[in-house]
Amino acid sequence: MSEEDFKVALGEWISEELPEVRKRDTTLPLEPRNIVAVLGPRRAGKTSLLYYTISSYLKKGVPRRNILYIDFEHPRLKNLKAENLDSMLKSFYELSKPDPAFPIYLFLDEIQNVSDYGKWFRKRVNARFYISGSSSKLSSMNVAEELRGRSVEYLVYPLSFKEFLLFKGLGVQEPELLLYNQRKRGVILSAMREYLRYGGYPAVVLERDEREKVRLLRSYFSSVVVRDFAYSNPALAEPFVKFLVQNYANPLSENRIYHYLRSLGFKVGKEKVLELFKTGIDSYFLFPLELFAKSERRRRLNLRKFYIVDTGYPTALGYEFSIGKAMENCVMLELRRREKEVFYWKEYGKTLGKEVDFVVSKNGNPQELLQVTYTGEGMHLREVSALHAAKEEMGTKSLTLITWDEYGEKEDIKLVPLWYWLLK
Repeated sequence: MSEEDFKVALGEWISEELPEVRKRDTTLPLEPRNIVAVLGPRRAGKTSLLYYTISSYLKKGVPRRNILYIDFEHPRLKNLKAENLDSMLKSFYELSKPDPAFPIYLFLDEIQNVSDYGKWFRKRVNARFYISGSSSKLSSMNVAEELRGRSVEYLVYPLSFKEFLLFKGLGVQEPELLLYNQRKRGVILSAMREYLRYGGYPAVVLERDEREKVRLLRSYFSSVVVRDFAYSNPALAEPFVKFLVQNYANPLSENRIYHYLRSLGFKVGKEKVLELFKTGIDSYFLFPLELFAKSERRRRLNLRKFYIVDTGYPTALGYEFSIGKAMENCVMLELRRREKEVFYWKEYGKTLGKEVDFVVSKNGNPQELLQVTYTGEGMHLREVSALHAAKEEMGTKSLTLITWDEYGEKEDIKLVPLWYWLLK
């Protein structure tokens, strides 16, 4: 690794125009006191968020020569170690000649490609730092280990439904008004169906051709398989991830997928399956949901439900589109965006007992029960019965049935359309 390699990458940054990006709901702090770590799945818009922050600094009058953005997936920047970053900084000062009257702002993308990068940050270089990256190597736990309490994390997911509508030019200022406007609500419902079928990756949302949407999603899937899951067993990665996508929003045991992979002829141990699950969680591809139970033992003994980062993947892989499962997955991701503590509930001691999709809690105390359904009014009996059973066990007063497009109340249960719940 030579300074010349850094100079090539830096020269490209200095000479190129800053790309235009759209504003997201998530914004990063300006003048942070700690290192800002932008985490999340691949292609969700982390780099765009860095660019948006850079443009905010430029609007405030910070000279561009005081700002460095560098992508550590640049072909000239391979096999970097922490000590190589000294060469990066030296080259930056040489080529950019920053104005000493302003601070230095460093935006370091895909930082996980620099081994032991935390060592360099512990030198306390006089600059404002923004780091970003994808893969299990830049999970919340790994960032905490590397930076030892000197960072603040911001998670970036694919577009929320509110962001999706803005990207489509369909921004909604007052969702309540749509409840009384059939024509406009029909437009929003059509957008909702597209959002569930093709997901919320920014580039996919902006693509108008449905075939191109699918091609993009397939390329993203391949990227996830190759970059995140295939590092230890490439042959195992694709069938494992496809199985997860095909069975999302369902209870799933490591033992079940172990036997599935063995049935395909893979000589795989249970330790490897556990490792693959951990990779999926750490790389923000997979989101587990545990049973709500006061007993730690009972929670551990029950199956976890697993959700995926984007509902467009089943469509891209040719699986049958289940709008009910997509709605449930959408609610789970939104609860994650809202940083809620969330579980699911199941009737104790019954294999085919009643279930509630989501228990929203605070410090272990249930606050709200959420049930998600696509079916019409005549099919609500099962969902209502489960909510009442869970209420009786936990004493939760707030009960919500998230529907496709029904609004009102049914006994003590609020009926709320999914689009309305997402926008509110």
